Amino acid sequence: MVATPQYCGFNFVGLQTGKTYSIDGYISDVNGASINLDSGGGASSTSSNYWVCPEDVALVDYSMITGTADTEKIRLTANGKPTFSILRYTNHLTTLNNRPALNVRFKAGTQISAIQISD
Repeated sequence: MVATPQYCGFNFVGLQTGKTYSIDGYISDVNGASINLDSGGGASSTSSNYWVCPEDVALVDYSMITGTADTEKIRLTANGKPTFSILRYTNHLTTLNNRPALNVRFKAGTQISAIQISD
């Protein structure tokens, strides 16, 4: 199949401040590749592949635009190490108003990233 890049969004909430951190992501639709995250200039194929959280945060929402051909889910990573958190695209589409509530926590200073996975 031909890869069909798409965009996604991560919404984190600061556990101390309650501040919302909305981080855009670029999904290249390539199995095993990192998601590129917005580091200030928008998410693209040349963006950084991680975001460093400035305080303890919880990932409360992940949304994904439909249309990828080669990948179906992501695995969150912390400081380059895989976590147990895997998010399947179909449950987190931007068109769904009932996406699952998330509460994935990260400590301040963690480099948060994600790896694309195919079934």
